[in-house]
Formats: sequence, structure tokens, C-alpha cells
Amino acid sequence: MASVLFLVGSTYGNAQQAAEDAADLLVKSGHSATVNDSPEADDLILSDADIVVVCTATIGEGDIPDNLLPLYEDVFDQKPRLDHIKYGLIALGDSSYEEFAGAGYLFKNLLHSLGAKPVLPMLVIDAIETPDPEEAVADWVASLEASLAS
Repeated sequence: MASVLFLVGSTYGNAQQAAEDAADLLVKSGHSATVNDSPEADDLILSDADIVVVCTATIGEGDIPDNLLPLYEDVFDQKPRLDHIKYGLIALGDSSYEEFAGAGYLFKNLLHSLGAKPVLPMLVIDAIETPDPEEAVADWVASLEASLAS
């Protein structure tokens, strides 16, 4: 079974809830899952989890939430090689904003540039179309589990 680490960026709690829902589903399937809502750069850089999932809301004009911003800035500044990291991304946003899901795209670009390998396409959840992201998260977790089995 796999170990999954969720690094969460949340302001109003939606991304936190999405990460906790995903972690609960993984645990019910026999995997181990940890949710970290105060992540630091070393939590990502030194991770020995099989998969690291960044689950983030987007605030303001495409910005990363305050609790996740230090991780992003430190990793961006340090530019460590992350070839050993397999990752997933869950990005929550509101499509009525110009920089919809901008925080997720910032992380996607950063992780890609440092050599991390995506296990699935980024899940983008639009608050306008999906007020309760639980079903979208469940479908994404099912896809993640299928990728782990192969």
C-alpha cells in the first residue's frame, strides 16, 4: 500500500476539507495518508512519501494561500532537484476570477521545473460548478488508486 502526504493551502477551509476527504478515502482503502496544513519546504524536499499531493485554494488574483506560500517561496528560492517526488495536484478556485486556480498552476509549473513527476493530471475544482467538491475528489482518488495498482 502507498503512503500519501497532502500539503494543504487553505484560507476558508475548502482545500483543507478536500484534502481530508481524499486522505480518508485512501485510508479506507488501506493506504496511509497524512494531511499537513502548515507545510514547510523540507516537508516536500525530504519527503519519503510515495506520493505528495498539493491541495490548494487560490486567493486574490491567482495567489497561494498564506499557510502554503512559505513552502512555495522557499522551494522556488532553493530550486532543489525533486526527481524523487511523485506528485498530484488538487486546485480549487472560482472561474469568475481571471486567474482561476492560479495557485495550482504555480505549483504545477514549479514542481515540473524541478523534476517532480505527476501521477495524474491536476484536478481543478471550480466553486461555481462544483459547490461541494467531495464527488470530484472521490473520482480523483479512484484514479489515483488505479494508477498505484498499475
